[in-house]
Amino acid sequence: MKKEDLHNEQWTNDDDLMKSLPKVELPYSRSKADVWKEMEAMMDDSSQTEKEMIQQPQAKVRSLRPVFMSVAALLIILLGTTAFFSLYTKTVNAQAGQHLTALLPDSSSIELNAGSVIKYKPFWWRFNREVQFEGEGFFKVQKGKSFEVVSSMGRTIVLGTSFNIYARKNEYKVTCYTGKVRVVSVVSGESTDITPNMLAYIKDNGRVLSEEEAQMSETISWLHDMFIFTGADIEDVFEEVERQYGVSIKLNEQMGYQYTGNFSRERSVDDVMYKICRGLGLDFEKTSYGYKVSK
Repeated sequence: MKKEDLHNEQWTNDDDLMKSLPKVELPYSRSKADVWKEMEAMMDDSSQTEKEMIQQPQAKVRSLRPVFMSVAALLIILLGTTAFFSLYTKTVNAQAGQHLTALLPDSSSIELNAGSVIKYKPFWWRFNREVQFEGEGFFKVQKGKSFEVVSSMGRTIVLGTSFNIYARKNEYKVTCYTGKVRVVSVVSGESTDITPNMLAYIKDNGRVLSEEEAQMSETISWLHDMFIFTGADIEDVFEEVERQYGVSIKLNEQMGYQYTGNFSRERSVDDVMYKICRGLGLDFEKTSYGYKVSK
């Protein structure tokens, strides 16, 4: 059929016209509902992928949180342990009537006379060899880092030596037996170095003086339970008796006497009181609390 015949041919309606056209097979034929359903599925997949990409770093952060907490806990434990080691203090107290030997962490030793006390930090000793001390003691110090003895009136600094310290009330005396000792006044900061057979002492105004010690054996006679006095105030003598025997001695008045003599701790306190009082013409009586002394 020729082209012009197509336009001249008659159809009863549009359907007849459409039926008369050649049939064409479409390569992609789906309904609109199917297309939308597939697009929505693709959008859901894309959205899920984006969420995973966003959540992934957060998951890593969460996984590191226990590690940070463990490190923080370890630091707290270490700081707490360090604080404990640096603050923990051990006290050795020689009560009245007692003589004690204190052995320090580095094998240095202190012989403590009655009525003496030391304090030190055993766990911090390797970093700081320092002893708080009041009373009387004989020190044997092992060589090593600086060793320091701190009392209310003075400080004694050594590197390895033996020495005796008397630190009671307002008196501070250091006698050097071996090595070299530096004595420093807490009040003035003044200092002096002493060597064997020398004595250093601190006066009330903070001045530090030193001199030769002629009676070295008498200074440490207490180590052998012997107490020697030369022109000592009788009040100081009775205080020593109180310390060595753990008794109380009451004086009715100011005596104003000085005593030269000695006593052995091996003797009874009654014998010692009799010996001291008889030599000065004093009377004493035993009471429920100790002894009462009168002229």
